[in-house]
Amino acid sequence: MYPHPPKQPIRWVYLFLFAFFMIIWSPSKAQHSSSKGMNADGDVMHGNSYNSGGIIRQDGWSVALSGGYEAPLGDLKETYNAAPTFGATVTRRMGNVIYTGTADYRSYKPKQSEFPYTYDDVTYLTATYSNYQGIGLYAGIGYELPITGLLDVYGGINGGVMFTKYEMYATDGAYTDSYVSSSSKISYLGPKLGFNCAINRKISIGIEARYSLGISGASYNTRYGGSTTKAFNSYAGNLFLTYSF
Repeated sequence: MYPHPPKQPIRWVYLFLFAFFMIIWSPSKAQHSSSKGMNADGDVMHGNSYNSGGIIRQDGWSVALSGGYEAPLGDLKETYNAAPTFGATVTRRMGNVIYTGTADYRSYKPKQSEFPYTYDDVTYLTATYSNYQGIGLYAGIGYELPITGLLDVYGGINGGVMFTKYEMYATDGAYTDSYVSSSSKISYLGPKLGFNCAINRKISIGIEARYSLGISGASYNTRYGGSTTKAFNSYAGNLFLTYSF
């Protein structure tokens, strides 16, 4: 009855690693001397200057604002719709490697006003849910490669925590009432892949796809077998506006 994100198949990890290494070893790596940095939620563009071919990347700091759309997965998907997400990122660039700190916010709305449930095929309850709110705090690392003098592609990963909150009230209309108010801290771990385009030496725009894996770790012992650590689970697309110092 209550929304908790389950783990996702490990094949998503392999797909991300394959795409990431394909980017790193792409022939476009030869164009190292031109273009800008990455964007937020991961990777923002920063510290750049013009040359005859476009932008020369320089080590430095950037800040970015982001807005996009995020869809929940797992149990949350059964109860909640996708919703806008907003965030801000501070970035430090060192060569082609980008280090980031990100904060963002989302508020999923229930798919319907009431949800019918039964736990014994005899007693039926009607449940109502509040919005599912989440504030994410992540650290990120990424690697970028130039495509042209103004356009970059990058891949990376974010890890951190998601502070979530929701309420649920259920009743059978007669004798049974149930109320849940949940505030929790959930792990976040997920890859990202995106593009950035320089507008001028200080401002750039970008687009990024993210997928939070729904699992942040695993363990195994001979007595109980394997187990996994659940994490926040969603996918999202975001646009970024970045200012470089």
